[in-house]
Amino acid sequence: MILKKIILENFRGYKNIEVEFDNKLNVIIGQNDIGKSTILEALEIFFNNETVKIDISDYSVFANNNSMSIGCVFEIEKDKEYIIDTIPTNLENEYLLNKDGLLEIHQIWDCSKGKLTASSLKVELTANYPKEFKKPLSTLKIDPLRKLLADDYSDKLNVDEVKKNTSSEIRQAIYSVTETDDLEQISIPLSKDDGKKIWESLKKELPNYFLFQSDRLNKDSDKEVQQPLKAITQSAIDEVIDELEAIKKIIEEKATQIGKDTIKKLEEMNPEIAKVLTPNISNKAWDSLFSFSFNTDDGIPVNKRGSGIRRLILLNYFRAEAERKNTRNRNIIYAIEEPETSQHPNHQNMLIKALMELSQKEKNQLVITTHTPEIAKIVKDENLIFIEKFEGEAQINKSETKLNEIAKTLGVMPYLSRLVICVEGEFDIKFIKNINQNIPELKEIIDLEEKQINIIPLQGGNLKNWVDRNYLKGSNVTEFHLYDRDSNSGRNSEQYKKQCDEINARDDNSICLMTEKREMENYIPKSLIEAEFNIDCNSIENWDIEDIPTFIENKTDFDEKAVKGILNGKLAKQVTKKHLQELNSFDEIISWFEKIKAIFDN
Repeated sequence: MILKKIILENFRGYKNIEVEFDNKLNVIIGQNDIGKSTILEALEIFFNNETVKIDISDYSVFANNNSMSIGCVFEIEKDKEYIIDTIPTNLENEYLLNKDGLLEIHQIWDCSKGKLTASSLKVELTANYPKEFKKPLSTLKIDPLRKLLADDYSDKLNVDEVKKNTSSEIRQAIYSVTETDDLEQISIPLSKDDGKKIWESLKKELPNYFLFQSDRLNKDSDKEVQQPLKAITQSAIDEVIDELEAIKKIIEEKATQIGKDTIKKLEEMNPEIAKVLTPNISNKAWDSLFSFSFNTDDGIPVNKRGSGIRRLILLNYFRAEAERKNTRNRNIIYAIEEPETSQHPNHQNMLIKALMELSQKEKNQLVITTHTPEIAKIVKDENLIFIEKFEGEAQINKSETKLNEIAKTLGVMPYLSRLVICVEGEFDIKFIKNINQNIPELKEIIDLEEKQINIIPLQGGNLKNWVDRNYLKGSNVTEFHLYDRDSNSGRNSEQYKKQCDEINARDDNSICLMTEKREMENYIPKSLIEAEFNIDCNSIENWDIEDIPTFIENKTDFDEKAVKGILNGKLAKQVTKKHLQELNSFDEIISWFEKIKAIFDN
């Protein structure tokens, strides 16, 4: 499942707000005390109610009724069946989705008594449901369902052929002869009876939610350390959950049978006691049976280290996850409050890149709050969630001026040198910077770092692009564009050529070139790749046009994003003049930097 929306009503500073989420990356921006962390903590309460627990103090002072609620809306996998009443069933066929075909669940707390108890909470599901039923069938126990089937549907179907041992079988039989054109959106209670069984089943399918807060408590249970360790344990368990559940089922079946055998024998001695006994087996959650920690040789617990060290562990957890292949069953939502906290600027950049890569991995979703423009500048427009107050109430800004307002809020100032290098994406920036700084012959032509020449990615509509490009309009800044000849961005070489021709036709000395090879990764020599990934590349017939990252991904446990990061990061730093000469590319790359220098000196 993928989280699509959170709906808050009378929760803390929010009277009523809906926040829509991107499937991959979400960056929440707003002034201090606007309610950014509230959204992350509301999600923690919905999914776990552990790191942050619901409290009567969360009830909004602006409330206009006696309840507060947290609702989440999910996109489910198409055609996936969910186990309800032990029978796999389709949520759409059970009329358990809203009018948009999404799973919408609300947790609602009664605040009328001035305190919260276990009975204060009720769970409801928003469903687009057939009007013909007085009560949703999912709220009925099996005996009332059997009676409804016999009394009202014997003339519409063969009741004798319907399996009556589970509620879902009866519901599906009734639904099969139900008028489906007359539907209305209703709330189905999930806190009792068979509705509770549905909720228990659905909870097992919800994404795992991990909240990483910026607060530093300096306790033995410091969440800043414990949360990544818990995530490590949970992720490992989730990768083998099918095997664990199979074992649990076997144990339950065997224990139940032993219990039945015991009761059968008891009947011989005391039938009265035996007839009121039934086998019942309970178990703990798998993640409660395991724990993970880091030991230190000097005897100082990790949680007693400085906040920077603890956040450094967190940083490298994300970096490791960004390069690891997912084999999990459930999605994971990483909610990270101000990831830049307590980090050296260099580490901030590493963390930002790791989070960007992590968000693109399958079954991952990130929700981040931030005050730093460095994160916001490289994120696409659709990934930015901007909260601001309007007439005293916090709201989501979705207007056309959103990017301009964000730039003002974060203090994003578009500073550029008189020359900018424009490339497709972040990996291209890595490659160009690394070969420029590590190949003396290229650095001698022009030192990009010393001259503080900006390199900006043009792929996607992000804040940095908007600010930079808006600044360039009507300015004296000259541009050097370098595009891949054949990339995975969806544009072919003809489209690039047309764009290059338009840039080269300008009267401002701007230049556009296309690489002679497929893309930047094709300028990394085979020898470095084979040594790094321990693979054989001899099957590649034409190195210039081969999709190198995909080739490596298919032969290793790394995904494409991780491969590109290693190629343009670690390996690009090892590329030498000799390597490029062996690839017949040194003269081409020399020409890139000579043209850049010519523009800069002009």
